[in-house]
Amino acid sequence: MPIKWYGNGDSEDPIYKHFSRIVNFVIHCMIFTAIVSGTWLLKEIKYEISFFNNFAIVWSILLASHLLFVIIKKPKDTSKQST
Repeated sequence: MPIKWYGNGDSEDPIYKHFSRIVNFVIHCMIFTAIVSGTWLLKEIKYEISFFNNFAIVWSILLASHLLFVIIKKPKDTSKQST
């Protein structure tokens, strides 16, 4: 069964904004995983990357703060929202 396309979402809808923030967070996680794992692999195989641990820790803190932002900005009451 094909996915139904309902048109563009309302960017002012709180639920739409929340899911947009979730998608942005997931993309942030994917980029973090790809870059950190690739950098770690290069470090283990050939290069001595002295800043790797600090880089991974700082980015992990940014990722955690992004998750906290997504959780805090979650809409409070979704039962009154239209579907």
